[in-house]
Amino acid sequence: MQHLWWQLALSKADDQFVKAYEMYDGDVDWDSEPITYATQTIKDWTDKGYISKDCTGLKAEDVGQGFMNGTYPMFFSGTWWYGRFQNDMKGTNVTFSTFPQSKKVVGSSGNLWVIPENSKRKDLAAKFINITLSDEVQDLMGNSGGLPIAADPAKITDKSTKELIESFNKVLKDNALGFYPDWPTATFYDELNASLQELVNGSTDVKGAIAQMKSDYDKGVQDAGVKD
Repeated sequence: MQHLWWQLALSKADDQFVKAYEMYDGDVDWDSEPITYATQTIKDWTDKGYISKDCTGLKAEDVGQGFMNGTYPMFFSGTWWYGRFQNDMKGTNVTFSTFPQSKKVVGSSGNLWVIPENSKRKDLAAKFINITLSDEVQDLMGNSGGLPIAADPAKITDKSTKELIESFNKVLKDNALGFYPDWPTATFYDELNASLQELVNGSTDVKGAIAQMKSDYDKGVQDAGVKD
């Protein structure tokens, strides 16, 4: 739910809003259009029945299983599910797309390889990174249903996977990655989910949900000491 909420926010956001929210570059305006639109839309879609009030008890695995067995016709999530869908839904007509009418989408560059400063074998770490980023391995990842960061789409044999990689490459080209909503504080993942669960099940309204998000966000940023 928080990913959907953030995607709705990103559809109304500019770079400055993202920088303030994600990078502490300026203050987050919790009364701004991105946040009010996203939160109100979640409430509206719940009232209209597009989002079930019973969904707050579901785990990510439950939702994924429901989509794969045909219980749910649509699934909003990330590319990490893609390889599993290919394996578990063979013969099913599944299509995907980035979120429509939005210049930014939820997402990041993924888990980045690093060489620890205190490593005793930095040469082996560098060798491992070079292997995983080689053309051969990147193309293998792409043909195995993954989303590599440096694969050549021309060498991807599966039509759907090739489309996925080309879509990701366009997102990168357009500077469209909007990161994730829970990143700014160590506790915001659970807190943001809690606020949105209360909004969906009706135990709070839009104004109350935004106020709780702001309170949790501000406290988390303050506790982290990342902003003056």
